[in-house]
Amino acid sequence: MGLSSSQGRLLMLTANLSSIELAEIMISQRQNQLAMQSEKAATEYNDALSNYKLTINVTNTAEDKGYTTEDLNYSNLTQMGYLVTNSNYQIYLKKDEETGEWEIPQDMDGNNLLSIDSTTGKAIIGEKEYDILDGSEYLNDGKVLQNAIMNGVLFLSDPSEQVDGISISNLESNTEMRYVEDTSDDAEAESKYEYETARISRQDNMLEMELKQLETQHEAVMSELESVQEVISNNIERTFKLFTDG
Repeated sequence: MGLSSSQGRLLMLTANLSSIELAEIMISQRQNQLAMQSEKAATEYNDALSNYKLTINVTNTAEDKGYTTEDLNYSNLTQMGYLVTNSNYQIYLKKDEETGEWEIPQDMDGNNLLSIDSTTGKAIIGEKEYDILDGSEYLNDGKVLQNAIMNGVLFLSDPSEQVDGISISNLESNTEMRYVEDTSDDAEAESKYEYETARISRQDNMLEMELKQLETQHEAVMSELESVQEVISNNIERTFKLFTDG
């Protein structure tokens, strides 16, 4: 192989080597992304297995136990005589979809838990007035309401226990409400986790195969590159020797 053709071959091999190395880097980046996806899937799965919910014992005289245990929501809270408030004792209510007026919460006996002053628009409980806030963000979804209560965003208040304001109930000492482990989403979470791990494993195996092929190509190109470099070196050495001998 002549010096000129050897130089051309060297350039081609160098370009090929750069392409292979770039492909190896891209595969490494994709593997890192899969590792992050695997970590996310594991975190979501663990969160689903360790999450909690709130339940409430709703009095039901038709039952032998005298109550039924239900997932806490706005409806069964009001049935048991509780209002949803914030730390400033502002009361969250829902609005009637047709009239746009505040809905008056009632207990299970049909008693209103409060009234609303038509002039001030404030809630009246006993002789005290309280501001009303739109609770549509929390009250229409039981899980959202539970999370807000468990995270201390909202409070449960009993209007029958007034001192200087509506008492904010302490869930730890409340006999009607309980923190319990939420297993309702465990099966779905496990199925999703198994699907994600299988998908990630398949993609990772494919990338490993591609990487091994690239490594084989890399070794072959490197070997040929060294061979061509040796040919070029020998050609240069012979050329200089000719000039020196002459």
